[in-house]
Amino acid sequence: MTPATIRKNNNPISSSLHKHGVTPLKNLASNSVDHETASRRWFAALLWRAFPSSSEHEISHKAARVLDVSPRQVQNWLRCNNDASLRYVTAVALIAGVEFGLSSFGGRP
Repeated sequence: MTPATIRKNNNPISSSLHKHGVTPLKNLASNSVDHETASRRWFAALLWRAFPSSSEHEISHKAARVLDVSPRQVQNWLRCNNDASLRYVTAVALIAGVEFGLSSFGGRP
């Protein structure tokens, strides 16, 4: 390592890693914004699948009655403004799964 390289890179751990051919791995946990957005979009899509409707207003009222929440809460989920707790995620997943299972037989719930 030359003195110029040492001056550029004052981090001895980093220079040692590169010297020995080891590159640090990306910390996947540090990118929580993308995970948050993706999980909210996934749940919104799951709501549309579980409660097929022609409008956000209609789905918010259908889902609110079944899940015992306010229509405003469902709208927040559909717009990806809030995270849903696990109890709502599992309930909607079960409803969507039952609907999907019955639709493969040609029936509807």
